[in-house]
Amino acid sequence: MADVEDDDPVVDEVDVFLSRGLAENLYLFQYPVRPSGMPYDDFEHLSAKIKPKQNMVELELGLETQNSNYDKSRGEQIAINVDGANPIGSKTFQSDVMDKQVLATSSCVSATSRYAVGILKDGELHLTPLHGIIQLKPSFAYLDKADQKSKVERAGDTEGESSQEEEEEAKPIKVQFARPESDQARARRLASYSHHEKMMSEEMWVPLTCRPVQDERSYSEREKLFCQAMDSEVSPLNLPSKDYLATLVPEASEDEADKPQLPSNVLSMSNLKSMNLADQVKALLINAKSLRFSQLITILPGTPDPTAVLRAVQQVAMLVQGCWVVKSDILYPKDTTSPISGVPADILCRGRDYVMWRFNQSRCIVRKEVASITKLPSEDMKDILEQMARPKINQGWEFALEFDSDFVVHHEEVTQRQHMLWDAKFQQLSKVLKVPKQELEKKAKGKDSKDVGLAVEVMSGQERVKVARSRARTKSLTQQENTNPANAQNSNSNSRTSCEVSEPVPEINSEPRINTVEPMEMSSELDPLRGTTALEDASTHITQNGPCANNNGIPSEDAVKNELRSFLRDKFVKQPIMSMADMRRHINLRLVERPPGDLLGEGISDAMLEQCAVDISAALLQIPWPSSNSMEDKKLFGFCDCGDSLDKFRAVIFDMYRESFKHRRNQFSDRFREVLGREPASRVEFDRLIKSLCLYKPPFWYLKGTVPT
Repeated sequence: MADVEDDDPVVDEVDVFLSRGLAENLYLFQYPVRPSGMPYDDFEHLSAKIKPKQNMVELELGLETQNSNYDKSRGEQIAINVDGANPIGSKTFQSDVMDKQVLATSSCVSATSRYAVGILKDGELHLTPLHGIIQLKPSFAYLDKADQKSKVERAGDTEGESSQEEEEEAKPIKVQFARPESDQARARRLASYSHHEKMMSEEMWVPLTCRPVQDERSYSEREKLFCQAMDSEVSPLNLPSKDYLATLVPEASEDEADKPQLPSNVLSMSNLKSMNLADQVKALLINAKSLRFSQLITILPGTPDPTAVLRAVQQVAMLVQGCWVVKSDILYPKDTTSPISGVPADILCRGRDYVMWRFNQSRCIVRKEVASITKLPSEDMKDILEQMARPKINQGWEFALEFDSDFVVHHEEVTQRQHMLWDAKFQQLSKVLKVPKQELEKKAKGKDSKDVGLAVEVMSGQERVKVARSRARTKSLTQQENTNPANAQNSNSNSRTSCEVSEPVPEINSEPRINTVEPMEMSSELDPLRGTTALEDASTHITQNGPCANNNGIPSEDAVKNELRSFLRDKFVKQPIMSMADMRRHINLRLVERPPGDLLGEGISDAMLEQCAVDISAALLQIPWPSSNSMEDKKLFGFCDCGDSLDKFRAVIFDMYRESFKHRRNQFSDRFREVLGREPASRVEFDRLIKSLCLYKPPFWYLKGTVPT
């Protein structure tokens, strides 16, 4: 068989693009009683109208009354029968002869999902799905108008006779009440022709404008048949070849009305396989409401890429207790209402988001406490709680899934990003729902968070300052004892001349703050006693008294590290993203400008350089790199703490490039609004921010250092 030539060889391959510019307004007109060699193209199109819900169309085409084949006397007779000899009001035929014909919908194809319009151009096939297929036939409604006119005339002749009749005697009216309609009777009524006719008559006609093929507007509309998003990435198909062919050319299947209805909480696996990965994740979360990431990977058909699944799940769900809970705006779309109480969707979303946030703070919540904040009806509140929690005796409602510590440990960046999203979400909720801060602090302190797996503690600004001072003094004494035990007894706990950088203190905030780690494990370089940084202290000491040296007069390693940290901080403020080569270049430039004996000339290793960059909160970016980049040392450090209003925006941009190595400008705006709820104050600031971190190579923005300049 291998030696037999294929009798149907592949002669050409073309790229196929899906265009949706006209997908909601593209109809195919068929004329079943008109020969294909006699189209309606040369007829004058007088008017057109449509009923979109009923798929009904009417076209008025002008007739050439001066043609030798036109029977003018017969046309005049038809006009008189329809409009009368002396018409009053609107006329059907304006020129007193039958000067037009009407084409109306006779039938339409209901299932159009398998049909599309294709255009082949320059080796590319562009497909646009059809919204409807309509068959048009000549309409003779004007004859009905003539019959009605004759009936009115005959009724007028008998009016005199009826007026002579005596008035009937008044009779009592018997009132009857209709019995409740059963489901079977309702189904028969909806399937009846009278109901169908009523629906057609109730929908209003929408007027349309007819334009010739050569018209400029017609040309611009035809251009929408070509795909506009040529460079957008398409998710790969998850179907085997056999299933793909069966989906592309399905067998004759039973009508949707004949298929058995699945329960609301059951998802067909065959339907799931026909979706792309993003839709699969969305469908599963809508049905399950909450899932662990490991469960989601197991349920998805095939062997999905965990990175792609993680990217998809963040679009439709939020992280609660290390598990993924579907977003509220997906369960309650905009402009909808609650099926239970009729409450608008935006109010339901706020209440459900607040419940999710409370579960992020504690394993159990009390229904009455949450209901007093959200003001939701009891039925809606119970429905929301049942989606993600279960009742627990004497403790309220407990989150249904166990805390997923494995996901939190192995996906720290995603967890941090979700914490940022929840912080921004709570800022919005606290303003709208008017959450009492004192009550929230009291309840949060009283919760036992051992089951959560992470310590949850609420601290005020003053408490954080006290703890920071105590811990900074303790560590300073410990470091001095390790450096010189002989002088440890004479050390003063208030000394400020140590070259070692004291442990940083979190930013002081008068409002309560939720931490998921021990309060003083976070690092910040603010000295709570004087409002200055330890790096500034070290730099001042070196400038005034000289660097700390050992007995041989060689500067100590701590002094070199302190000077390097101070130097790198100054450079990162001016250049928030740098590679190892960039930092080396700045150090070499400084050594050229300074006299011999500079601290940074004391043999700085790559490990020390990297460690000092991390010490000043410059993060080593774990990002994907373009395939065209041939650099061996692919290490980039991003710095967010420049001290201006754009620090939070820098953090969002670095998170975006952890997902993809290229982005469009509008994607930055969308992510800013999603995470922070706002954009930079002005376009100038926006441009300055983007250009300081990214490099533009049309049509995408790349992170500096990942592509050649």
